[in-house]
Amino acid sequence: MLHFQCRLFYKFSGTKMHTLGQNMTCEVRKMREQLQLVRKIVPDMADELVKRYRILKTVKLLEPCGRRLVVLSMGMTERTVRGEIEKLNAQGLVKVTKTGMSVTEDGFLVLERLKPLFAELTGLSDLESRICDLLGARSVLLAQGDYDESERTKKEMAQMGVRLLLDTMRKSSRIAITGGTTMAALVEAMPDAAAHHAEMVLPARGSVGRKLELQADTLAARLAEKIGAEYRMLHLPDNLSPIILNEMKKEPEIAETIEELKRVDILLLGVGDAMEMAEKRRLDAATCQMLREKHAAAEACGYYFDHSGQVVYETNSIGIDFRTVQHMQRVIVSAGGKKKAASLLALSKSMTNAVFILDEGSALEMLKLAEG
Repeated sequence: MLHFQCRLFYKFSGTKMHTLGQNMTCEVRKMREQLQLVRKIVPDMADELVKRYRILKTVKLLEPCGRRLVVLSMGMTERTVRGEIEKLNAQGLVKVTKTGMSVTEDGFLVLERLKPLFAELTGLSDLESRICDLLGARSVLLAQGDYDESERTKKEMAQMGVRLLLDTMRKSSRIAITGGTTMAALVEAMPDAAAHHAEMVLPARGSVGRKLELQADTLAARLAEKIGAEYRMLHLPDNLSPIILNEMKKEPEIAETIEELKRVDILLLGVGDAMEMAEKRRLDAATCQMLREKHAAAEACGYYFDHSGQVVYETNSIGIDFRTVQHMQRVIVSAGGKKKAASLLALSKSMTNAVFILDEGSALEMLKLAEG
């Protein structure tokens, strides 16, 4: 099943993907027109379609999983989920075994083919368009639900990131990745590749925090292993003194990594709340007070941004130079949850070339803040 999905990931790249997108748009338009006619005869058909699609998609995201996990993830009654699973199983879209439920290849194809129609039916397509305009982004992809409340939403965002990365990277690509839970989920969701798919993976900055599994160094190494690429590491703490920082830059291994960072063409970027990240990075009291006075709202790669997108502070660390981000081939920003809404709005002011992978929770909160 995993290799089957990987083939689909790579099948429609470049011009083929653009053509597919145009064909799918026309197809969705026709399906919507037909659906409006059908609704007059069977008014509840669309609701049934959305419900069954959501259950099938939830099984895919959580597989292998038990029925109870699907019930908890969707907030439906166990009786409803059991009845729908039985129907999906009878149609050959879901396979039920002793280890749990999983989606069949036919089920995966159904999910892929109905995705545009589902987005239209649930309003996700319209919400994506509104958020894209609000952020001034290249494009926006939305996962259902709220990142802070649903494991299902986290996994859907991770799979969206994987798909986008697989479609973007080439054998010559140099990828930089930040740390954090969102990026860790993306790396976890990346399937193991049997061939070389990128040149190198680098940490976007020196390691931060105590959790080794969430640090950029660790994630860069894991991602490189999965996509058959080389990697470099930056075993450096935050807030080094300028003198020590300059000396460290002269070390051959670090100097080589810095040069490689200048050649990065794909950036996987997580976003944090400015004051929350200041606390995690143990910035001194004077600096924290300065960030409050300058209304810092977002943090990314050691840079702190105010609500207008201006950099108000930069930590003494080695990593991606944010002034080069606008020239990269692809910047993938991934963050979710209502509490990230203000940070995302702030960062977007200086990220006009980015693709944003978000959730409904953050998207709806951003609209509220913009209207307010």
